[in-house]
Amino acid sequence: MSSQPKKTIVFKLGNFPEVSETFIVSQIELAINAGYEVTLLVKNYKEENTGFYAETFKKYNLAHCVLREDYKIPSQRHMRILTWFKLLFQNLNTLFYVLRFYKDKKKFPLSYLYQFNFYKQFQNTELIHIQYGTNKAPLDILKKIGFLKSKIIVSFHGHDAFFPINGFIQQKGYYDYLFEVADLIHVNTPYLEQQLIKIGADRVKILDLPVSVDTEFFRPEKKKNTSSLLRLLTVGRLDEVKGHRFAIEIVSLLREQGVEVVLNIIGEGDQRQYLENLIDQKSLKDQVFLYGRKNAYELRRFYNNHDILLFTSVALPGGRKETQGLVLGEAQACGLPVVAFDSGGVKYTFKDGFSGFLCEEGNVHEMKNKILELNENPKLRQVMGTNAVNFVKNYNAREHVGLLWSEIYRNLQLT
Repeated sequence: MSSQPKKTIVFKLGNFPEVSETFIVSQIELAINAGYEVTLLVKNYKEENTGFYAETFKKYNLAHCVLREDYKIPSQRHMRILTWFKLLFQNLNTLFYVLRFYKDKKKFPLSYLYQFNFYKQFQNTELIHIQYGTNKAPLDILKKIGFLKSKIIVSFHGHDAFFPINGFIQQKGYYDYLFEVADLIHVNTPYLEQQLIKIGADRVKILDLPVSVDTEFFRPEKKKNTSSLLRLLTVGRLDEVKGHRFAIEIVSLLREQGVEVVLNIIGEGDQRQYLENLIDQKSLKDQVFLYGRKNAYELRRFYNNHDILLFTSVALPGGRKETQGLVLGEAQACGLPVVAFDSGGVKYTFKDGFSGFLCEEGNVHEMKNKILELNENPKLRQVMGTNAVNFVKNYNAREHVGLLWSEIYRNLQLT
């Protein structure tokens, strides 16, 4: 009796793992649990960051799934040229595709043949899942010229859909090949879907599916708060788009109204010094605390020791907004009601009036009033917390999303 062939997926990543890429590690877990053998194709593998996902890496032996994108280009020029001719001879049977590859690249550096030679190992891989549209190259060209036979999925996460990307990548047809050859384009909210359509993606190819939350791990364990202290929490990198300055302003407003309140901010980033100065200027050193980056176990403890999650993301000057916000799902799964600004895709990640309140973007007074309503009505806060747990279980619990991804992968293989 012959055994079934192994199902394989190559995840095309950038620098991995980054501590902010919980959703990518979660996606990899979903694929493994669906019975797939995974390869993690990375430009740089940051072993020092695996500590954040230590148990996951150990459980699935992910370190042995990592394949570095190393073209093995000799450092000496004469060796680069000699090896180039050697590779050209070795690729005579695919010379047609090599020439087309160079033609589409529109340049003729020696390194392109080294790149082609590296990627030919994936010619007949069943599925390739690109995480972030910016990690597309050279898969988009290889499939465009007919060399790559794989089904391609690309997951966009937000910043990769707004030009100029990273402040310098201009649109100018940047995603034309990818949008043409991708078999499926994954987004996490309708907001991101609309943005991709604006920049040229085919609506028919787009799948809207939220990032999953492990509700077995993120679960309510909260002890009843018998003190008068209102405990607010916000989680996210210290970046302008996260709008932490608004959360600090809201604490100042609450204190002016005599509310005994504390705000804990989890995350790290370029705005730390700015936020520290702001806290000092508003004399809030005893009310607002920056705790830096925390792992999943520490985050779960923070969620369960607070009363409300604040989510104050706002639009950047260029128009980019929050696309989903994974922490909204994690916090709700732990029983925290949410008070958030209506920015980008945030409104799709919880239910306004059911598991929290949605406020006009940047309106600190409206947000303050909603927090006061929850603070003055513990029963409402408790009901919304229970609703939050149920919302996540029905919307983006890992078991639910995992079954959908298993079906998606299987259907792509059959087409």
